[in-house]
Amino acid sequence: MKRLTEERGQVLILVAFSVATLLLLLSVAIDAGQLYYAQRRLQTVADAAALAAALETSQCGLTSNCTDMQQAAKSAAAENGFSNPSFYAQCAAVVQGTGGSLTINNGPCALGAADPNYLNAKFAEAVVSQRQPTFFGSLIHINSVGISARSEAALGPPKNCLFVLNPSAPQAMKVGGNATLVAHCGVAVNSSSPSSIQMDGGASVTAPAISTHGGYVAGGNAYVSPTPTTYAPVVPDPLANLPIPTSPSGSQNQPATYSGSATPVRISGGSTNVVFNPGTYSGGIHIGSHASVIFNPGTYIINGPMHVDAAGAISGNGVTLYFSSGALSLDANSHVNLVAPTIGTYAGILVYQSPTDTTTVRLNGDSTTVWQGTIYLPSAELRLDGGSNLAVYTILDVNTLVLDGSNNFSVGNDYSSLPGGPPIHGLTAYLMQ
Repeated sequence: MKRLTEERGQVLILVAFSVATLLLLLSVAIDAGQLYYAQRRLQTVADAAALAAALETSQCGLTSNCTDMQQAAKSAAAENGFSNPSFYAQCAAVVQGTGGSLTINNGPCALGAADPNYLNAKFAEAVVSQRQPTFFGSLIHINSVGISARSEAALGPPKNCLFVLNPSAPQAMKVGGNATLVAHCGVAVNSSSPSSIQMDGGASVTAPAISTHGGYVAGGNAYVSPTPTTYAPVVPDPLANLPIPTSPSGSQNQPATYSGSATPVRISGGSTNVVFNPGTYSGGIHIGSHASVIFNPGTYIINGPMHVDAAGAISGNGVTLYFSSGALSLDANSHVNLVAPTIGTYAGILVYQSPTDTTTVRLNGDSTTVWQGTIYLPSAELRLDGGSNLAVYTILDVNTLVLDGSNNFSVGNDYSSLPGGPPIHGLTAYLMQ
């Protein structure tokens, strides 16, 4: 009888121990489940904040972590249930409060140099953190656990690379004669005119997509593919926030004939390998027939017209030509081999004309001409009168566009030479990490 009583006591102890163990495991499982749910919710908040911030990168221009970006990220976090967190920017030290914290970094810095997008302002990073209360952890004096989530986003690649900005002009984009335009990316025309795109003669335009805010007219034997999408929404100017150069940049100590000039510069016909350094050229530049000019890398500010006579040649790598007044014009059979910078404020910007300057830019060339970069004429017409374009990428962002004659112009979209991507972006943000 005594032995049976002892066995019953042992069983009770085992049952009690088992129940206690099960309760402990259950409490751990409940807390772990709550932490997992809270972590997933926090990741959703981080993703939403990063995407919202990335959508504002083009609006910020050169102002990293601008007010619009911060406000967009805060609103996105609030819409996902993360209201009134302490806000920080650019990896500032976080003092964790009861309401959690939101940090927006533009460019990313939370992972340091291990992040391939470290400090690249084309990317936005969101880091959110909070203290998550425990249900049963308090029994062992663990009242809360710190959790955090991180996300990184950027605007996607551009759909279009040819933009015609004028809001109402008839024939805002006109292609005539035997001109051929081959674009390897989309064409967007913002004019509301019924004839916003006008094609005549034996002209030909091909692109992956063509849209216009107005209508289009194709006469004669003109060919266009695909058929333009008419009365489409206006496409915002992707370079509207591009800053205006206030001073030249680049080395002015390289051997050169000119490093800026307070008076007009005239290069006599037949002169060869005349070298220009970055500088301010007041009065403009005239390059004579059969003369050749080399532009050293940098930003040039040109206050006046720049004209190249027939069969003249200009070349340069890492060059941005900014026209504060006047415009660029080239006569027939000119040779051009110009490549925009690959890094810096004006990465991918080749020709930039002041928004207040309406002077028409007229380009000619030969069969080996290269216009590698962006031609940005927010208030002026671009006329392509002859020649070709062998550049791997070109972006045309102009007020109006005319192609005529026997022009055979190609617009490529291979931006692999630009470490930070093209100077324009798509309108959709994507999660990167």
